[in-house]
This record gives sequence, C-alpha cells and structure tokens, in this order.
Amino acid sequence: MESPGNEPGCALFTRIQQSVSERGVDIRQSRNGNALHLDFADGQRILVNVDAQTNNVWLAARSGGAEFIHRDGVWRAHDQSELFTRLTELMDQAIASNPLNARAPALPNRQPVSPAPVFLYETRKNHSLRNVLIILLAVVSGFWAAQRLNRPQVAAGTASSKQTLSLNELNYPCENGFPANGSVTLFPEGGLRAADNPSDPEITMRNDHAHPVLLIFSAPNTAIPLLSVLVHARQSTTLRLPPGLYDMMFSVGTTWCNPHSGFSEGHLLKFDKPLAVQTDKPVQLAMQSSGAGMEDFQLFVKTTSPEVIAPAPTFNGDGSMQVLRQANGHFYLPGTIDTIPVSFMVDTGASVTSISSELARQAGIRNCKEVQFQTANGTANGCIALVPRMTLGNFTMENITVAVMNNLETNLLGANVLRNFQISQNDSSMLIGRR
Repeated sequence: MESPGNEPGCALFTRIQQSVSERGVDIRQSRNGNALHLDFADGQRILVNVDAQTNNVWLAARSGGAEFIHRDGVWRAHDQSELFTRLTELMDQAIASNPLNARAPALPNRQPVSPAPVFLYETRKNHSLRNVLIILLAVVSGFWAAQRLNRPQVAAGTASSKQTLSLNELNYPCENGFPANGSVTLFPEGGLRAADNPSDPEITMRNDHAHPVLLIFSAPNTAIPLLSVLVHARQSTTLRLPPGLYDMMFSVGTTWCNPHSGFSEGHLLKFDKPLAVQTDKPVQLAMQSSGAGMEDFQLFVKTTSPEVIAPAPTFNGDGSMQVLRQANGHFYLPGTIDTIPVSFMVDTGASVTSISSELARQAGIRNCKEVQFQTANGTANGCIALVPRMTLGNFTMENITVAVMNNLETNLLGANVLRNFQISQNDSSMLIGRR
C-alpha cells in the first residue's frame, strides 16, 4: 500500500484527481493504494497504476495500455508521448464515445434534517404555558389552511417554467433503419461547412472489413465532432474535406444506432494520428480486417497526387503507336488490366510491370504471393500475381506477371512487357510496335 506522503506518486494522484474534477463531467474516482480508477457512466474505466519503487506509471483503457517512465519530473512513454496528454486524449475519447459520459456530476444526496424535538415542560400546578402553546398552534394551523385554499391550482400536465431534460433527451436516441452507404452527417457544434466544395481535396474511403464502419472526423485534440460518414462492408465512398488536421474515430458493428455513436454493440476506436488533408492532394483511407473480432481492423492512409491521364496515342498503318512526352518528362500509355482502364508510365528501369493494390482489387486479382521489393526508396512489401489479360493501346497480351504494391501512386510499365515490343524514341515522342 502506498504511503499518504509518498512523492511524487501521491502528488501525481492529487494532480490527476484535480484535473478530472475540473472537467465537470460525471467521472467517478476511486483510489486503492497505488491504483486510481476513473469510471465513466457507460462502464468504461481508465486505470492509473504507480510503481512505488520506480515511480513509473501504467496507464490502461479500453484501447490498450502503455507504461510511462518517470524522468526529470516528467512521465513519458516509449513513443515520447506525455502522461497527462495521453490521459486527456483517453478521457476525451471516452466522453465522445457515449453522450452518457458527458453528463454533469450528480449532486450529492442531502439527507433531510429532522427538526429538533421541542420539549414542553409542565407542572402539575400551572397549565397556563401549555394552554398558550395550544392556542398559538391552532392560530397557525388556521392561517396555513386559509392560504392553501386561496392558492392557484396547477392543472395536470402543465409544464413548469424550469425545464429539465430527460435522459433520453440528453442521450442521442437510436434511429430506425440503416442509412445508405456514404451517408454523411454534419454536426452543428463542429461548425464545419458543407463537405461538398469541389475545390477541396477528395477523401476516398474503402471498407474491406466484414462489418460496416462509421468514421467520425473531429477537430484535433478535442472531442468536438465535425462530421461522420458510414461505409458499408466491402464498399467505398468519397467526400471532400477542407484542408486541415482531423482526428478520426471509428465505430464498427452490425446493429445501427445513430451517426453520433455508430452501432449499439460496437466499440468506438480512435486513430492515434491526425489525418492531414492538403490542398490538391487526394487521400485514400483503406480499412481492412486484422483479426476475428469486429473491432480488429487496420487503417491504411495514403496521400496521392492527381493521376496523369494518358493522352490517346497516334496509330500508324502497321499497327504501331506513337505517344508524346509529357510535361514531367515521362511517357504514358493507356491500357487495361482485365478490362479495368489504367494509365501506365513507361519505366525502362523497372524489371517487372507494377500496379497498385487498389487496381489489383478492382481487377479481382486475389492469388498473390507476398514478396519484398528493393526500390529506390528502400525495401517495400508487395506481392507477385499473374494477370490473365492485359491490353496496351491496341495490343493484347495474356498471362502477364505483375508486382502489386501497397503504396504505389503510379502504375509502371516494366521491362517484362516492353521486351515484347520494338521501341524507339527521341526527345519528344516514342514509337512502339510489335517485334
């Protein structure tokens, strides 16, 4: 058991308890030796445990736990995050996950104070004091009865001037029906303008998870929601967001409740890094399963540059085609991967034609052997697959080996395809024909 004067552990608990109390929400605090429990109205709990010997702190919540090492008066985790900053994030996450957790603390129950007993002393010889008290009591009772008869009556069902919100009014009620894929809800308290400005960057959300996911975007380092969007299982949707930083929370489940909290049986999870939305830089969010549970999923974030649209080549009588060099110095050829249109950048230094994982998903490429590739930027994870049918301009090829790369922004036409053609080029154009 921790000594009441143990420092800095005792001072740490005092500081945490003061910080929790100042938030003005119903968080119940209970301390047991070296452990402090913070319990929320919906049953969530945050545990703060201090090692009395090292003064290190273990902070645990529904989303996981981390150890904070005490050094120079500051507690920091291995990722250099600070204890109180992380604790604030966990409390904000718990408060935002359920409106019940945002209610004000209940006032302490005050026991009615019984009036002190009045003792009447009488003597056998003199009853005058008793008679006076009886007369005064009769007068007071008559006055009270007269006032009650003259008081205006309030009809049943008439609301009083002081309005009190019921629990159902404080808590967002669950809705009937399941919203359509891509349904967006703007929250007035966030003050975000409509997310459909054509000049704003486009956010593409793809849900490869087995359950629908509700994404909630909020202002950074706050629990103020800006908007939410629902993405059905195995589907995708797009919206536009103004440039800036956004915190992201996710609700995964099957029984729909409302756009504020998501699903009745689901968990509200917070992504540990803010999403940076930049001008002219579209963002792709890919959600994939990472385990057997509905809350087990991974999020992949990729910022892309606008895709270069390959200009139509010029076809000659012998079947060859001629393409022009683009402003960035590269040649681009139009083609298809199993009927899915694609724009290839010619890369004579690449040994294998490479496509993005998104293109492979659209083309239905499933049988892919995982390998590691050495690229100009270092080692990259990917897989090798066989494309049954591929076109390049008017040319058709079968059983082409391709590398599928997770974070590939531009599809590359490599040597394994180019060797099937006779290629000549000058400063401004490239001529491609069959051998």
